[in-house]
Amino acid sequence: MKVTATGTRIDKITIATLSDGGNPYSAYVDHLALPMLQREAMKAQGANIQGVSGASYTSAGFAQSLQGALSQLKLK
Repeated sequence: MKVTATGTRIDKITIATLSDGGNPYSAYVDHLALPMLQREAMKAQGANIQGVSGASYTSAGFAQSLQGALSQLKLK
């Protein structure tokens, strides 16, 4: 995951790579859930967001990855 920020404000969240292990259902869930998670993170300006119903693994992985990226930038 790549996060760009200006000062302490998150400007953009980009998913650099995604591995679903070749599972088409997981890819479908990710395709639906990730845009919602990105919007929520932008609104929250951090990783403290609600998960997407039916996408618990994707939601948890997104939040963990986002928190790691924010920590590298020394944000939250």
